[in-house]
Amino acid sequence: MRHFIAIVLSAFALSAHAQDLNGDFSTNIGAGSTVDSNNTNETINYNGAGSAPGSTPPNPVMSAVAPTMMGGGGNDSCLIPSSTGIQVTLFGVSSGSMEQDPECNRRKDARLLGTPQTSGGLGLQVSGISMMCQSPEVFRAMALANTPCPISDVVTGNILIGRSAYVRMRENPDVYVVGYRQAQEFWDTLLLIGQELPDAPPEPERESLSDRFRRTSGADDGPIRGNRQSNPRSASAE
Repeated sequence: MRHFIAIVLSAFALSAHAQDLNGDFSTNIGAGSTVDSNNTNETINYNGAGSAPGSTPPNPVMSAVAPTMMGGGGNDSCLIPSSTGIQVTLFGVSSGSMEQDPECNRRKDARLLGTPQTSGGLGLQVSGISMMCQSPEVFRAMALANTPCPISDVVTGNILIGRSAYVRMRENPDVYVVGYRQAQEFWDTLLLIGQELPDAPPEPERESLSDRFRRTSGADDGPIRGNRQSNPRSASAE
């Protein structure tokens, strides 16, 4: 009898404990039982490749790259390449272009004009100098070296040099002086603009080439040379 009562009490205890057991959905538990599966709700936002869950969406990869520009003609080219690129959030633009270097073109033109024809040029040195004189810096350097840039005289058809060129510059500096307005004070001082130009001192008389040739050759020293070549014994005998 005692054993029967113990068995009944153990079965009752196991039945009561089974009602609180955790199990899965496939476990068939009687009515009124509670099943706890420990499931939780979690929301995950995916912001693209390389982003962590829940992070701020990353900016798009920059795609506007300034193109590489190469000047035509290699090292002997006067083209200056330039390129640029700009990128905003969703829009990018890139461009490239080439520009002519005027100073480089002037040097190349002057070299072509002044180089002798035997070396592939035109052999026009005065024209080459005139091409370089289109630069205000070169024009100023030539004037300071007392070798003014060539100026043509339409009346005579000659090239004015030296004092004649400076006089023509004084008459109309806006036309004949390159860069006059950019350095007006300098040119007014150098050319004495607004002042009376003093007379040039007379040049000393120079011996003609024929006179110098006769003097150096000894043509006028004939009698003296003859006396020097006389026999000293005859001179003493006299």
